[in-house]
Amino acid sequence: MIQVLTQDVIRQHIDRIEPACIADLFALAETRLPGPLAADLSHWAARASREILDIPDGPTRGTFLAEVAEIPPESVPNGMRRAILALASGSIPDTAALIERLRVSWADIEPAPVKLGVATAAKVAEKAEKAAKAPKVAGATKPRVVKTPASMVDPRRAEWIRGDAVTRLGSREYSERGLKESIFVAGIKHRSPYKDLTDEEVKAELRKLERERKLKHTGERWLIR
Repeated sequence: MIQVLTQDVIRQHIDRIEPACIADLFALAETRLPGPLAADLSHWAARASREILDIPDGPTRGTFLAEVAEIPPESVPNGMRRAILALASGSIPDTAALIERLRVSWADIEPAPVKLGVATAAKVAEKAEKAAKAPKVAGATKPRVVKTPASMVDPRRAEWIRGDAVTRLGSREYSERGLKESIFVAGIKHRSPYKDLTDEEVKAELRKLERERKLKHTGERWLIR
């Protein structure tokens, strides 16, 4: 059962797995598990480390690092730490600053000893599988009310969001695999000349583009049509 669950997850690219679940999988890879599962997880950890290094610098990498920063330091295994700290070389100043903050937060806190039994390992694998495959339910974890600023009536804002979204997803890098919604929205806000853009404002325009059949939303990802 564990083997089946884990195989479903480790076939996914890391951008389809929540960072907290990536940490769980690295922890599993550093645990003595029976049978071929240990080898499978070891190979996954090596591949995941390469995929972390391949995360594009800028908003995409910054969003990933911000999500990692929300994980308690003791829950970030050594393998994941090494992969993230390796990003420092060649990163833009903003990204390098995020990595340095992570390094400092981890410096005096060792990863918690990994003592996962078979039953616990199965739960971790199942949690990661659900996070990789199941679409998020809006407001399920952090419900919040977003006020609509008066400046949103400016049609130029909507025009800019729509143009940037279509251009980004239409690029060769993302035309086939698309982008995870949290990363896509964060990137639009980062590039925007309107610094008061909200997540809801961006998502509203993305939904319009979906209704116009210019974009499509599959699970947690946005893709060009």
